[in-house]
Amino acid sequence: MGDDGKFMRKRTLFTLIVVSVLLVLSACGGTDSAAEDKIDEINETPKTGLNETTIDEVIAKKDDNKAFYVLMYDAKKKYVKNTKLLEVYDKALKDKDMPAFYLNLNTLDDEKKQKVEAVSESYSNRTSGHNPFEDGGMAVVHGGQFNSAYAYQGSAWILNTLIGKANTENNTFRDEGLYSKVEKEIQFNIDYINEENVELTY
Repeated sequence: MGDDGKFMRKRTLFTLIVVSVLLVLSACGGTDSAAEDKIDEINETPKTGLNETTIDEVIAKKDDNKAFYVLMYDAKKKYVKNTKLLEVYDKALKDKDMPAFYLNLNTLDDEKKQKVEAVSESYSNRTSGHNPFEDGGMAVVHGGQFNSAYAYQGSAWILNTLIGKANTENNTFRDEGLYSKVEKEIQFNIDYINEENVELTY
């Protein structure tokens, strides 16, 4: 009877240890999951100014009917750096308290470029004087579509050409003429969402 009692106590102790370990592991798993969820929430809400993204993320957000600004351009990284393009857009957007995503189409691999071509071809079938995929510039994505504020305004904007020109002439987007064009583009986008009553959701 004494041996049976010791055996039962040991068995009960072992069971308690196993249950305790499982509970600790379960709690740790919950903490990790909660931390990952927190990170996802942070990533879902872009900061004011420019936020880097990918073409896959842009298309997924579009297909999910999110409404957001995206700046697209097609330029070598050194041109972007030399012309201070991202610095200027970031500053101009922050001045308006606006978050926007950005994407350099020049850095995409062949598979991603094919995705862009497919989306651009679909966009080009619409009546538009400005194609942000081909010309560069900001677009407003809403209602499952890419929309150009320039097309809405009936004017054109060829950012890709301006980047190349600024780089060869040793200018930057900080120069008054180019900076004012960036500000004008951002204002066009603000006017567009106001006129269309678009609620940005990101």
